[in-house]
Amino acid sequence: MAVNGRWQAQTVIPPEKSVIGADSDLGDNIRERLVQDLRAINDGSMATVDQPLLAAARLFVKADDRQQRNRLGVEPIRARLATLTRLSSFDQWRLALPTLFREDYPLPLSTFVMPDFHDAQVNMLNVSGPDTILPDAAMYAEENADTQAMFDAWSDMARGLLHAVGFTDVEADQYVVDALDFDRRAGAVLPTNEEYAVDTNWDHPVAWDDFVEQIKATGLGDALGAVLPVQPKFVNAPTVRYVTVLNQLVNQDNFEQWQHMAVIQELITNGTYLSDEMRQLAGAYQRFLAGQPEPTEWHKHAFAVTNSVLAEPIGIYYGRTYFGQAAKDDITGLVRELIQQYEVQLRHNTWLSPATRDKAVAKLATMNIKMGYPDHAAAVYAHLHVDPEDDLLTAMVQLVSASRQFRWSTVGQAVDRSEWQMPGHLVNACYDPSMNDITFPAGILQPPFYALDWSRAAKLGGTGATIGHEISHSFDNNGSMFDAHGTMNNWWQDADKVAFDHIVDEVAAQFDGRLYEGTQVNGRLTVSENIADNAGMDVALAVLGDQATPTELQEFFTAYAKSWATKMRPERAKTVLSQDVHAPATLRVNVPVMNFDEWYRAYDVQPSDGEYLEPDKRIVIWDR
Repeated sequence: MAVNGRWQAQTVIPPEKSVIGADSDLGDNIRERLVQDLRAINDGSMATVDQPLLAAARLFVKADDRQQRNRLGVEPIRARLATLTRLSSFDQWRLALPTLFREDYPLPLSTFVMPDFHDAQVNMLNVSGPDTILPDAAMYAEENADTQAMFDAWSDMARGLLHAVGFTDVEADQYVVDALDFDRRAGAVLPTNEEYAVDTNWDHPVAWDDFVEQIKATGLGDALGAVLPVQPKFVNAPTVRYVTVLNQLVNQDNFEQWQHMAVIQELITNGTYLSDEMRQLAGAYQRFLAGQPEPTEWHKHAFAVTNSVLAEPIGIYYGRTYFGQAAKDDITGLVRELIQQYEVQLRHNTWLSPATRDKAVAKLATMNIKMGYPDHAAAVYAHLHVDPEDDLLTAMVQLVSASRQFRWSTVGQAVDRSEWQMPGHLVNACYDPSMNDITFPAGILQPPFYALDWSRAAKLGGTGATIGHEISHSFDNNGSMFDAHGTMNNWWQDADKVAFDHIVDEVAAQFDGRLYEGTQVNGRLTVSENIADNAGMDVALAVLGDQATPTELQEFFTAYAKSWATKMRPERAKTVLSQDVHAPATLRVNVPVMNFDEWYRAYDVQPSDGEYLEPDKRIVIWDR
């Protein structure tokens, strides 16, 4: 608050937002620039031979055409609703499943493709259950006034959507009752957010024949096999408890519950591509969870729709156009310094065995660095096209279906390790344990995070600590379960794992129960990210050096605090703290700093000060 207090006091969260901060302000500026460029590309005043970028421009203009979308109203979705409502029996639904899979209708089983946990060089099909209405499946174990308010808000939204397309009050009420019943039954067997936060909990390979037999009564396995280009030998089931009881969740006796949920889910998902009235209705529940008084401003909504399917071409354009080679070289050099410093810390570490330490260093050496933007768009984008004559919903269904079909075609094939997990214009960063790579898009490599002409201390505080954070994910409680090639393979000696688990417990306890906007932090849910914040700050301070002056240290900590400036509505905070593996930004600043001697040196912090932590409670992970 010493750094960001004036900003906190003076800044008002706009009614169409639930959170604002350094990243969202920067994202707004990037979007405004790109919106102008996409319009120019679409109308031909800015020429391009980049077909995926042209498709993105066409899609944005289509999403942004409020007059046309309002004129069409709900007509574009009527045929899809008719497809679902005509399936009046379980047997009819089973026969229609291949079409429902291909054309992206709501189903009680979803698919995605990612590297095989046990051979990260090969893509594997994953089969998973649906999202729950409540933000966390753990909430179904003990419903209360808060959860009832959530169910009520969701029900109001669902009724509004059903009424808008012609369902009567009686029909809408029955659809909502049935959907809630299905959701509660599913919620009882789906993983909690705390379980999802542990990567090993996602690892449940099942032989294809066993998987199909396990859900034989639903027909979902046979239908999926009919639409896949090649039948895989194995699938992975992250929501394994859900899959094992799927025959009981959807069958002849309770099919109507799922059918009614599917109709509502169709309206929620695709209502956002219809008129302004429908997109506002479809977003009502998420606004309730976020405490957001008004819907997202129209052009921001249109840009978000475009980014949901065609972000990478936009990001490559942004990187090439607005991100300089000098900055790319500079930040890449800083990353290499941080990796080298991690190696120094690991080699001098006193609690890791030599065998574990050597494998950690080898993992560092193979880490792939992705800075700024990709050199070329991923192969999937050659298959994504936008017909200028299509309405927005038709265009989106075709794009999503084509993308899924392409991903299915990669099952059993070699992983394309050149693919990026984030587009170049995104204000964010990540580490991918299955790829063993770190990604820093051009979007985040500018003030208030980084600038080429900043001092070294400011660069290290503003973005160096975040780079260190992402690198450290390769060694945290999740990353430590993946080897240098991205395969899930515990390369730790047992004694090292015991010692590290003790540190994990310490970090979890350091955050657990702290308050943010009246809501308590779950230290176990956020522990992986909190470990990374601690380690990232440590390695960035080490690169700054032992001889850093108090002034340089203050530059470091000030830049770090500015990069996390955030203001959030209490309702949003309550939802985020039940879902997000990241602690609130305020705590991500105030808690880690207290662990390091440099903090006390920079500001002469004394035991009587609020930001003081007794030496025996300070946690330093690798540098000891």
